[in-house]
Amino acid sequence: MSSYFWNVLIWIDQGVNTWFAPLLNFVLDSKKFGDPDETLSSVFGKEVRSGNCKTCYYICRMLHWIDPGHCKKSIEDDEG
Repeated sequence: MSSYFWNVLIWIDQGVNTWFAPLLNFVLDSKKFGDPDETLSSVFGKEVRSGNCKTCYYICRMLHWIDPGHCKKSIEDDEG
């Protein structure tokens, strides 16, 4: 049951990345949001790595309190 729940959370995360891509790209001055097979954390991590998004940096810092290194671990270089 736990893997099912985890898969549903990832599906929601990818859906939010896809559905809200125009808004996220505009607000965060990015062009990386929107890949339907990529999570928000992966995009945030890529933006932090490239140094393009201060807001993404702070989001990753908040996620770090819950799961240390979350954005960095979530980066999918083969997506996006």
